[in-house]
Amino acid sequence: MARAENEPPRHHHEVASGAELRRKYGLTADAAPVLLLSRANVPRPLWPLISLAERFGVSDDLIRADVVARLTGPERRHLREAFAERSAALDDWLSGPEAHGETFTREYIAFTCARMAADEAC
Repeated sequence: MARAENEPPRHHHEVASGAELRRKYGLTADAAPVLLLSRANVPRPLWPLISLAERFGVSDDLIRADVVARLTGPERRHLREAFAERSAALDDWLSGPEAHGETFTREYIAFTCARMAADEAC
């Protein structure tokens, strides 16, 4: 059946468990991208977190969860504490004007995802 001219395209959605998707598509920490972030796109008070955002700012939920699952207790604590110490500066940036834009910088996305990783590290 042909699609009507004004009908939006249909998208394929796959429903499976996280374990099944990891296995099928290799969505593990080993597939985590290498992120290189620019200080120019990060507020100065958050510069100390850039290396953590590069490591944990993975946008894929399954890969990020696996990265966090592989952390040791002290690594988890360090991640949580580093982001907790700068929570106000993170809030100011991540819920500020940039949050309402049409596009987001790689840095904004990485910090958002790294903050989720810090929450997941609890």
